[in-house]
Amino acid sequence: MTEIQDTNAEYSLNRGNLKMIALFCMAIDHFAVAIMEPLLRSMSESDDWYMAVSVAAIAMRLIGRIAFPIFCFFIVEGMIHTRSVFKYALRLIFLGIISEVPFDMVLKHKFYHPEYQNVFWTLLIGLVTIYAMDGISKKFRMKDAYRYIFQTIACLAGLLSAQGFETDYGCIGVLAIVLIYVIGENEYKYAIVLNVLGQVIKFITLWKVPLTEIFIDIVSLIVVCVAIRMCQRIPDRNSRRMFGGCAALVTINAFELPVVANVSLMKYYNGEKGKKIGALFYIFYPVHLLLLAGLCKLVGLY
Repeated sequence: MTEIQDTNAEYSLNRGNLKMIALFCMAIDHFAVAIMEPLLRSMSESDDWYMAVSVAAIAMRLIGRIAFPIFCFFIVEGMIHTRSVFKYALRLIFLGIISEVPFDMVLKHKFYHPEYQNVFWTLLIGLVTIYAMDGISKKFRMKDAYRYIFQTIACLAGLLSAQGFETDYGCIGVLAIVLIYVIGENEYKYAIVLNVLGQVIKFITLWKVPLTEIFIDIVSLIVVCVAIRMCQRIPDRNSRRMFGGCAALVTINAFELPVVANVSLMKYYNGEKGKKIGALFYIFYPVHLLLLAGLCKLVGLY
């Protein structure tokens, strides 16, 4: 049964409202990627509209950062409340398959680019990872030490899979889903351990980055670990959970900082389903990417 969150607020947001916000922000982000950035590359810095287009593109990309954490949050909610995780996973697989060509057309300007996979594969890996972790915790009787070991192995497999298949957001995207789940179980110290694990995997796979960037990453890791430990002081449960996911995402780069807006947004989540937009929520991704790719071809941006 769905948990109803008492927001104590004059206004509240249900599941449908939050999903629509995610779709809106995602569409703005992808419009910037598909239209604004190619347009900017076709312009000269001396052009009258260059600065305006540049600022607009950056603003749209920043707004777009809000979308992914909401997708992550509802992957966790879906795992907890869905009647069949298997059918849920099949939907993600289907959408991952049909989204790959539109995704590659918009981002890589070709029908298929094997080195970068769309976000549905990240969400699928995240779903399987937390489902395995949840099963280990609730379906097997074992000492906490063994439970943590097996859950960590499951998490490690998910993180490496996302990084190995080069999915959108990579291991950090899966880590965000895992932290939302783990913090929801009030496992704050364990969340810190898993965050370190995910960041180490990112460091290892990107070991050729400049030493200055590695230093910044280490500092950000320490700050995020402290923040995760302190997030239990956030009164609202959903905001705490979202904070964990956002904390992981901001370590990608400073451009991800707008994700923290979701922490305040989740304060107004009332846990209710709201208007059903299930089909729209999923099919919107490949359809709008396909339309954007067609528009780009039509106007000759690439």
